Amino acid sequence: MGGNQTNVVVVFCVAATLLLSGTGPTKGANILCLFAVPSPSHHIWNRVLVDALAANDHNLTVVSPDIEKIAKPNITYIHLEATYDAIHEGATAIDFYEMAQAGVVESMRIFYDYAISMCTGILRSAGYGTISNYPPDYRFDLVLYDYTCGPCLMALYHRFGQPPLVGVTAFNNPPYSTDLIGGHKYYAYIPYYTLDYDSRMNFFQRFFNAAIHWMDHFYRNHVFLPETDRMVRGHEHDPNLPYLGTLDQKMMLMLVNSHHAVDFPEPVPQNMVQVGGLQIIPPKPLPADLDRFIRGGKKGAVLFSLGTNVLSKDLGDERIRSFLEAFRQMPAYNFLWKFETDLPFDLPANVMIKKFLPQNDILAHGSVKGFMTHGGLLSTHEGTWHGVPMVGIPVIADQYRNLAKSVRAGVAEKLDLWDLTTEKIRNTVLKVLETPSYRRAVKERSGLFRDQAETPLERAVWWIEWALRHPNAKTIQSPTLQLGSWRSELSDVKLSIVLAILCIVWALKKLVSGLCTNSAKSSKRKVH
Repeated sequence: MGGNQTNVVVVFCVAATLLLSGTGPTKGANILCLFAVPSPSHHIWNRVLVDALAANDHNLTVVSPDIEKIAKPNITYIHLEATYDAIHEGATAIDFYEMAQAGVVESMRIFYDYAISMCTGILRSAGYGTISNYPPDYRFDLVLYDYTCGPCLMALYHRFGQPPLVGVTAFNNPPYSTDLIGGHKYYAYIPYYTLDYDSRMNFFQRFFNAAIHWMDHFYRNHVFLPETDRMVRGHEHDPNLPYLGTLDQKMMLMLVNSHHAVDFPEPVPQNMVQVGGLQIIPPKPLPADLDRFIRGGKKGAVLFSLGTNVLSKDLGDERIRSFLEAFRQMPAYNFLWKFETDLPFDLPANVMIKKFLPQNDILAHGSVKGFMTHGGLLSTHEGTWHGVPMVGIPVIADQYRNLAKSVRAGVAEKLDLWDLTTEKIRNTVLKVLETPSYRRAVKERSGLFRDQAETPLERAVWWIEWALRHPNAKTIQSPTLQLGSWRSELSDVKLSIVLAILCIVWALKKLVSGLCTNSAKSSKRKVH
């Protein structure tokens, strides 16, 4: 057999093997990433996943409000440049401190207002026009979709032929996840993300928890999703565009940022993969100035960061002075504070401020003894992974629930943002730093978090490549979406049982009534 004939046979055998096995590409796939959420912390989480897939020789087109300044091989960023302006400026701006002071129902509504503002900025962005002008027959093998703030970008998914869809979120396991891939939410022991309840709720807590979940479900499906669909449809002018809420449900797989060591253990559908802590990668050496400052604390150092959405500069002068004075009164510790602007106050000798701090790398440093945090999920995961006790100052969204769980686990204490004094800050920080039980508890929690068969990032990459190999797989998808809530919750069965019992009770009542009537008639005959 000639060389050309041999090559043809080899190619035919390989192609036949792939066809029979039902597998798709495992290397060199074209992946479209629809990452709409304007949040640097979400970008940190998503970026780690994107970089890992690119390192596995996949080609990624990332549509996002956040981009990387230095281009990396196999990654193309398309900037949704107007999104942050819509969130922070003008009539669509969202006040996070207002959200922090709102009640549970109002904060839920503000969250969806945030998502509507986000969508307004996305549709205004030149970057949205750039990706929309790709040829419709441009081939993507898979779409990664950050579903946290709704389906504003999902018209692009439809435009490119609805390839296999994998959902991702850095926002734990949101209450609407089951609306997208099926499964069940258990309101009896999984608190709503803004509530600081434990799994063991009393009757009134369970009642309120169920009520807010139902309100969220109603508002999302009957107010937020229709409004998002209307906005996008008015921009797209595509008569064949399906309702965006149904496009959301095309998801074959979902990666969520949760783990039982830190979050609430709950039963999940088979196509929901828990990858909590995905963003935690091996730490890099710190810059020399940071390393010297951290090592310079007589008893160690403390990292202070309020995350990426609520900024330290917005704390107000009075609170800032209280923190600085409290740090001044703890000279044995050095404090690193992520502060976004220059400070107009004299800094104590044991305080260093930086506009950016490599949080994961700092928390991995052996001389860091405490972490003052807003209680965001990524920060909670990183503090736990590296075994650093926390002082939490929750402000918005899931931060209250995350911190309350950490406090109950004995790895953290809480400071109330609205009741801060120098004395409370100093006493709370010293309590966590100098009480051995906090370090023992966080070491145990860290051990549970780290003890995994593979890293969360490796698990995420494996499952995404699994979706590439099996793009038409239905075997792990929950049937609840097809059944609907009425049948999947057995409401019809439960109602039939109640009706059967009522019918039996009614029949027994009629029987007893008839027997009593006959008995009375019989007695009258005997008297006569």
